[in-house]
Amino acid sequence: MKIDLGCGLRKHPGFVGIDKEPLPGVDLQCDLNDGIPLETGTVDFVMASRSLEYVPDLMNVMKEIYRVCRHKAVICLLAPYAHTSYHALNPKFRSRFDEQLPRFFTNELYVYDPMRENSYMTDVPAGWDKEAKAEIDLRLLRCEFFYLPQYLSPIYDEEDRRMLRQSTLNVVDEILYYFVAVKEPISQQELDELAQGTYEEPVLLAERRREEAIREESRRPPESTFRHEPGSVLPQRDPLPVPRKRRKGSKKPVKKKPAARKPVKGLRKRKQ
Repeated sequence: MKIDLGCGLRKHPGFVGIDKEPLPGVDLQCDLNDGIPLETGTVDFVMASRSLEYVPDLMNVMKEIYRVCRHKAVICLLAPYAHTSYHALNPKFRSRFDEQLPRFFTNELYVYDPMRENSYMTDVPAGWDKEAKAEIDLRLLRCEFFYLPQYLSPIYDEEDRRMLRQSTLNVVDEILYYFVAVKEPISQQELDELAQGTYEEPVLLAERRREEAIREESRRPPESTFRHEPGSVLPQRDPLPVPRKRRKGSKKPVKKKPAARKPVKGLRKRKQ
């Protein structure tokens, strides 16, 4: 079974639509805060597109998602990025999402590594509660960041975007996660294969990708307008052309001075 949580009017094709409101296309009406009315271990794929930010108790909902999933079920979650002003100040949003959130969904000590996107570590970080145990095991397979239009310019490379995302507000608009529900022993090879898999993504996200591609094509700057050095976050204009050196032996043109005016003979000065 495949379910679309908070599907609204845009239920994902081939999925069972679940929503709080009795909208057209909704197959199962329920409040996610009260649980998901499905049997344990019956779901193969969960889609949650721009919906979980409204739930007041995200961990409770993630526990329910984990409960209804089979072993190795995939969860696709698209949400607004927390470090954007108009998301942080939205009074309707109850839950926040960024690259650090997945560490709380598993007993594996997840830490975000800006150079590798996803990374798991074995050392307990300072301040971490060693006795705390997560009640679920949702492993992050991969995550993807969607940038605001001004940061899609080719003058920025991926390293620039990572630096900006971690140091500046209003750089990323949305974040996409793919998790796998682990309910039985699983090998690292299985996790690597799952991470390399191709999975369905929200319809709204596919539309966004098309719009960004069209916008990028229409505003592509002429070549050689800017040069860009890796690690720099600002464009640099090409230097002005250096004048050619004059060849040896070539004569320098002589600039003629205006001829001095000669006094006219036979004219006397007037007496004052």
